Amino acid sequence: MFCCISGVPPIEPVVSKLTGCLFEKRLIEKYLAEHGRCPKTGEPMRPDDLVRVSSGAPTQGVATVAGAMGSIPALLQALHHEWDSVMLEQFSLRQRLSQAQHELAQALFQYDAAERVTARLIKENKELKSRLTS
Repeated sequence: MFCCISGVPPIEPVVSKLTGCLFEKRLIEKYLAEHGRCPKTGEPMRPDDLVRVSSGAPTQGVATVAGAMGSIPALLQALHHEWDSVMLEQFSLRQRLSQAQHELAQALFQYDAAERVTARLIKENKELKSRLTS
């Protein structure tokens, strides 16, 4: 099972009660703090709507401890936060790209329709001129 935001198996998985989507807890909490909506469906969602998922197996993540930036656990935690930020930004960019592609497809369709109408009117205009001159 993969996180709906990052696309990788979550270390601390949670599921939305409303949509049934699986998320990495840190990522969805950051996303909800910024947007307040489900990233997949766009429905309003709160952190209370998330349910922790437990497989019964020990967690496979690295437990980090806050400390000086010179320590390995602190460095791992900093890298973890950076990874979360990158995943949220990538998800946001994918959504914007999809929206831009949709808008572009609509604009191209409208442009093509306008070109066809213009070509038809020019053809009709030429036919009418040829009838008048004959």
